[in-house]
Amino acid sequence: MPITARDVHEHLRSLGPWVEWDQGTCDGFKHGDPETRITGIAVTWQALQSTLEEAHARGHNLVITHEPTFYSHMDDDTMRATPPARLKAEFLDRTGMVVYRCHDLWDIYPEIGVVDSWSAFLRLGEPIARERYYNLHAVPETTAWELVERIARRLASLQQQAVLFVGTQWQMVHRLAVGTGAITNVHRMVEMGADIVLATDDGTTLWRDAAWMADLGVPLMMVNHTTAEIPGIRNLAAYLAQRFPDVPCEFLGPTCGYQILATERSRDTAIRMRRDDLEHLPPVAMPEGYALRPMAADEAWAYLEVMNSSNYSGEAGQAWFDRTFASDPEYDPAHLQIIWKGDRPVAAAAAWHTTVTSGTADGSAADDGRWGMIHWVGVSDADRGAGLGKAVTLAALHRLRCRGFTRAMLDTNAWRLPAVAAYMRLRFRPWPTDRAPQQVWDRVLADLAAWRQWAAPRPRWRGDD
Repeated sequence: MPITARDVHEHLRSLGPWVEWDQGTCDGFKHGDPETRITGIAVTWQALQSTLEEAHARGHNLVITHEPTFYSHMDDDTMRATPPARLKAEFLDRTGMVVYRCHDLWDIYPEIGVVDSWSAFLRLGEPIARERYYNLHAVPETTAWELVERIARRLASLQQQAVLFVGTQWQMVHRLAVGTGAITNVHRMVEMGADIVLATDDGTTLWRDAAWMADLGVPLMMVNHTTAEIPGIRNLAAYLAQRFPDVPCEFLGPTCGYQILATERSRDTAIRMRRDDLEHLPPVAMPEGYALRPMAADEAWAYLEVMNSSNYSGEAGQAWFDRTFASDPEYDPAHLQIIWKGDRPVAAAAAWHTTVTSGTADGSAADDGRWGMIHWVGVSDADRGAGLGKAVTLAALHRLRCRGFTRAMLDTNAWRLPAVAAYMRLRFRPWPTDRAPQQVWDRVLADLAAWRQWAAPRPRWRGDD
């Protein structure tokens, strides 16, 4: 049975009783004849001219767009008379295409709509609080910058090249509010209980909202409006493909609204620490319910699983493992220590090795040569707070001693203050280098003192202030 554009509209209308279909909504037909028989459906975030041309070339004569076609919210102001809009309308008339907007319905459609799809894409789990356009999530307590890194890695698959950040990198956070669209009200998201906020560029201003967040002391992340809504728009395409199986349906169009040319990747500072002897190591104390053992030859998957639930978000694969460990002539699976909870790997560290050459700001030739190295330590998000990081690091130190090393070093980041504090408790000390001289360590130690006092800061906002 032929499907018309109106049939698709009527079905979508049946899904959203909350939408003011007869007054006020921007959803509905924007161009073309609703009675047109559909040869294919292209779902896109915005009906750009390039996307319309691609849809036509692929045989789709119904384009369902989330955002405006003619540049204003209701597609009805003077922008429609501008040259780009006129050319777009002429193209649509010439090809007989129909453009339909699905915005108010899909923004808050449960589970597969825009807001919930964003949370799901970021792997945040079920929200602990919801409002119409926002979800609040409990996240494992971590530094704000580590959360930025994880989100940035997730967004790479959507061609988002960067996450904007305003705040203190080492600030501890555990309640993340996410929003989409051009209405990410950071005041309201903080009122929900957030101690870090993920907003969009169209919905947040730097001069007003970011400044307010900075003075409040709540870190702010910003991503592209387009990117934040792509998971939901892809779900819309999948839903329509399932609902109308006799009509080709696919997602088209860009997944990020811009490209960036960066002069630097980030301003991370790598710092080095050292432990000058491996004598008198304390025994490894394992929390109840956990077991430690060296990695077996066929358990590289377990190490990778820990890395992808701590330092990475799925990007660490066999090629990374081979490059980092297995291709080394000294590789032995037992050099990698893994903590298990039942059959689930939850923490890992490598008792690795490196050669240090001259280049320390306060070192000497005696520092040159072979060192044991604590390498790629990770604890899965779900098991943080149980002392597993200390345990697996200590296990790696014991392994280094068994390998014949008498000293150990490690590299970390200046913003990883919880890790720096933990390593200092294991008798590692700062090791200034040319890359991170004493001035850098002076700042790190000052930040560490502030972090210890601040501990896990919470928003100072009170809704009735």
